[in-house]
Amino acid sequence: MFITVISDNAEKRKEICKALGKETGQDDISFYSINYGGKIKTIIEPTLYPAKVQPLVYSIYAADLVVVAVDALNQFVGEMIVALEAAKKERGILITSIPLPVKGTVLEKYEKFATFEEAREKILNADVEAGGEGELFALVDKAFTVKSVGSVALGLVKEGSMKKHDKLLFFPGKKNVEVKSIQLNDKDAEECGEGSRFGISYKGDEIERGQLMSFRAENKVDASVIGRFEKSPFFKDDLNRKVHACLNFQFLECRVSDAELKCDTPLSFRSHDRIIVLDPSNQKLRVVGAFVAQ
Repeated sequence: MFITVISDNAEKRKEICKALGKETGQDDISFYSINYGGKIKTIIEPTLYPAKVQPLVYSIYAADLVVVAVDALNQFVGEMIVALEAAKKERGILITSIPLPVKGTVLEKYEKFATFEEAREKILNADVEAGGEGELFALVDKAFTVKSVGSVALGLVKEGSMKKHDKLLFFPGKKNVEVKSIQLNDKDAEECGEGSRFGISYKGDEIERGQLMSFRAENKVDASVIGRFEKSPFFKDDLNRKVHACLNFQFLECRVSDAELKCDTPLSFRSHDRIIVLDPSNQKLRVVGAFVAQ
């Protein structure tokens, strides 16, 4: 299971994550791991937020459960609420002692606690229903080369499972990848299933941050996405210019209209995906809204 902890306060996020698990990796997003009741849970933290908005959105996409910790209402708290609404992340826990403007948003459905201590057991006992035996859909957050091992990728299995010797496709580059070995929590494994944080060594062209999928998975790769734009009512700036599209761990320049998202380079997406539109240099609100793929 993947639990994302977000707050406008970086120190508060780290404090909560360290109280839940052990840090296993740090970059623009950081990972923590906990074995609770025999189940491994991965905690995700948007390390470079609020300086950069992308880590916030990456972390939200990865989440099965979102933990929102807020001490005061400010610009960035408002931005987090808009981002969660754009992604329609309906399962979460809200830790705050102040009233927040969440009426009409997904945060209305979150369980509310005044302190982390009160929420801790609820977070630790959270579970997610298994998705069954569907096709593999995994997010790659980092890829690199290791001497004597070769090409290595780290990521998250969101759907399905991955086994040694599986032949997969990497998107958006549509590259062929063969899994040579798998590690879970630094131990060799034959396969990894939904909810796993994995490390793999692989054969094939070098990959980067993106998506791993089975050959049978339904997926589209196109610079033009037809669908429906849901602009946030709080975003007031003109959109007759380039902005950015963010989906899972993809981030690219685009232009958006009511019925089309036109990207500078191809985007990998599935029908009904909610593609968050961002304006990263905006001084007021960096989350524009969501484009829903047809």
